[in-house]
Amino acid sequence: MARPRIALLAAVMLAGAPAAAAERIDAAVTLNPVAGTISGRALIDTKRSRLSFRLAPGLAATAVSVNGRPLRVRDDGDGHWSARLDGSDAEQVVVEWQGRLPPLDPEDVGLGLSADGGFLPAGTAWLPETNADAFAWRLEVTLPQPQVAVATGRLVSEERSDGSYRAIFAAEPPAEPPSLFTGPFEVTERTADGRRLRAYLHHEVGALADGLLAAAERHIARFDRAIGDYPHEAFAIVTTPLPVGLGFPGLTYVGRQVVPLPFFAPRSLAHEILHDWWGNGVRVAYERGNWAEALTTYMADHALAAEDAPAEARRMRQQWLRDFAALPRDRDVPLRAFTAKAHDAAQVVGYGKGAFVFHMLRHEIGDDAFAAGLRRFWSEDRFRRAGWDDLRNAFEAASGRDLGWFFAQWLERPGAPRLSLEQAEADGTSVTVGLRQHGTPWRLSVPVRIETANGTVERTVPMSGASATVALDVPGSARALAVDPDHHLFRRLHPDETPPILRDVTLDAATRPVILTDDRDSAIDLANRMLDQPTPPLAPAAALEGEAPLLVIGTTEAVAAFLEEARLSGPPPAAAERGTARAWVATAGPRRSRAVAAAPAAALRALLRPLPHYRGDGWLVFEGRRMVARGQVTVSDSPLRVRFE
Repeated sequence: MARPRIALLAAVMLAGAPAAAAERIDAAVTLNPVAGTISGRALIDTKRSRLSFRLAPGLAATAVSVNGRPLRVRDDGDGHWSARLDGSDAEQVVVEWQGRLPPLDPEDVGLGLSADGGFLPAGTAWLPETNADAFAWRLEVTLPQPQVAVATGRLVSEERSDGSYRAIFAAEPPAEPPSLFTGPFEVTERTADGRRLRAYLHHEVGALADGLLAAAERHIARFDRAIGDYPHEAFAIVTTPLPVGLGFPGLTYVGRQVVPLPFFAPRSLAHEILHDWWGNGVRVAYERGNWAEALTTYMADHALAAEDAPAEARRMRQQWLRDFAALPRDRDVPLRAFTAKAHDAAQVVGYGKGAFVFHMLRHEIGDDAFAAGLRRFWSEDRFRRAGWDDLRNAFEAASGRDLGWFFAQWLERPGAPRLSLEQAEADGTSVTVGLRQHGTPWRLSVPVRIETANGTVERTVPMSGASATVALDVPGSARALAVDPDHHLFRRLHPDETPPILRDVTLDAATRPVILTDDRDSAIDLANRMLDQPTPPLAPAAALEGEAPLLVIGTTEAVAAFLEEARLSGPPPAAAERGTARAWVATAGPRRSRAVAAAPAAALRALLRPLPHYRGDGWLVFEGRRMVARGQVTVSDSPLRVRFE
């Protein structure tokens, strides 16, 4: 799950001086989720000569006053409003507004208010909005019971009386503008180390509250020890009918269908909590690259997997390499260029490769220096905007080493090293290893594992040029050798190490959809969600004659007939005749083709949400929306392995 890519804007801009000078805004709003209506009043202290603000479609300013005197406000069109102030030294501006908000739309996640839930994020002009950066604010929210509200910032008070729920939230500078969430929540609370932990859950998942809060307490304590004190007084888990997982300061907003899944409490929740350090605590200077998603993925998803099951962490690293192998060369960019997950290709670089860079850095400088660097980065850059260079400075100070070469190599260069094993000879207790890099060399520390009669040993082969040959002493007669068998090095996998996955097709700009169902709208929607660069469908006859990679979507019978005519393989035995829908990478003869088939029966539309999340798999089985089985085709052994016997 990721932080929302929503502009964080202040409530009101007062022209005539820098926008950040607005030091405090007090706002009160009344919501009716059933009717979708909002009315509000915002008080701003200022010393400006001009007022301008924007309101979302459907909202309008009803009154503006300054120091208690009515002020004529001008509707400039397209939601923009403005007025001239008299420029006196002390001004109190009051803006009143009202209107109707759109209902929540699961197909187009954004500003919305419905009885089942409300999502009013900062930057969507549900409050009068401009381009101020950070300021103090106070927000009072009133709505009818059983509705409950929660906002970013500190919960000051709440009460239930006369059929209404009323709560006050506040934040001191430097604070982002408030985001507001509503719903018929069941509220569960616990206190841990003086912090208020709350779960705002829909009734159908309300029984999970205690387990979720216990997990949140563990995760916060873990990152407290590793990084430094949690930067907020409280943390909240808020469910939504929307299919999202979003992180806000001190709060995670997650689809109620996701909360019961087995990975949420142990992994995804940890990821969201860690964003309160990386992304919300130390903010990202996006013009210098987004480091936060990579560091959060490494310290939450990967680190927890490594603790619980090292084999799972190895599989995660292997999947990052496999995803990168599917990325077309013309879509690869340097890691520093990553700013947000705008598409699947960006995720492959920004999350997978980025997390791998932190993994290699930890191996390069050692666990102690890596941990010290993280704590130093937090203490020096907390509540500041930071970039990759700030991380480098922290790790250099912690390790006492110049790491310019490391960060320059992995941030500025696209691509990855490609290795081959040129020589592997054993002579008693000595093993000679010869490695070669193809293309412009990288500076590497290549892990090598050697199995001997007296056990297994790990060695490292340093490389700074195109080739390196070393003789390694081992404790017994050598039996086998493997280069980077546990995937500790970010590299381009050899074809024999790359089982076919859906991303081979979905990342390819040349892929064309083939629609084999009467429900063309659902099939085209699915194709557009699956493909990183959607293209118009190709007629089945043209697809049979062409060489383009294909995304075949249709009914089981129609897909089977097409694949037979195209001489492409059907689903693997593990997926055949199972579930309501199947997806797999089809093959032709001994070589893998660039075709993907998704073969739902009557439940094609059920795949719209879940299937795009599994593009790293080779085959999948679904029961409705639920994935029930997944896997990859077994590939031959790596050419980076050799047996001496």
